[in-house]
Parts: sequence; structure tokens; C-alpha cells
Amino acid sequence: MKEHNPQEEFEAAITRALEHSPELGYSPELKYGSESSISAIPADFAARVVASLPKQRAARPVIRAGRTVAIVAMVVLAIVLFALAPHVTPSFTSVTFYIELIVLAQLGAIAYWLAAKREV
Repeated sequence: MKEHNPQEEFEAAITRALEHSPELGYSPELKYGSESSISAIPADFAARVVASLPKQRAARPVIRAGRTVAIVAMVVLAIVLFALAPHVTPSFTSVTFYIELIVLAQLGAIAYWLAAKREV
């Protein structure tokens, strides 16, 4: 006597569903080679599908402000560098010397960022 196994029944049902091919409608009055036998899809099918889709929003333009901001930052840092230059004494006890080193490092980092190759 065979036991009732729900797992096997489930797998058999899935297999039957996957192996079942859909039946295509055939109309005996249509003859091979006639205009109407070429397509069983209505002529306005695509237009109806497109009309039923929601309207697409217009794509926003890509704003690439990074390069412009970097150039403006370089100009501001250069102005700060020239403003600090008369007050800097080249010693490690001077605060303005540290500020000038930081400004130079920032300028170098921005210049490297602008010059580096980037994939877009």
C-alpha cells in the first residue's frame, strides 16, 4: 500500500503545470496565407497597452556642480593664502604657518581631484 505523501503530490502538480503547453485558438474559417490568419492579435492592441501605461516623468538634467565648486574653492583658498602670506613666519610655533600649510594641502588635494581620471 502506498503512503499519502503531500510533498510528492505537490511536486507532481508543479511538474504537470510546467509541462502543460497553452492551447492556441484556431478558427477553421481562417485559411492559411490570408491577411487575418497572420495575426490573432487585434490591430490596436499595442496602442491600447501604451495608453494604459502611466505617463513617464521627464528626466531631470544631471547637475555636475562638483568641478565648479572645486574651482571656486581653489580661488578662495588662493585668496586666503595670499592674505596670510605677509603674516607668516616660517617656524613651527606660528599658528599662521600651520594655517598656511593646511591651505596648501587643501589646494593640492583639490588639484589632484580635478586632475585625476574619473569614469563617468
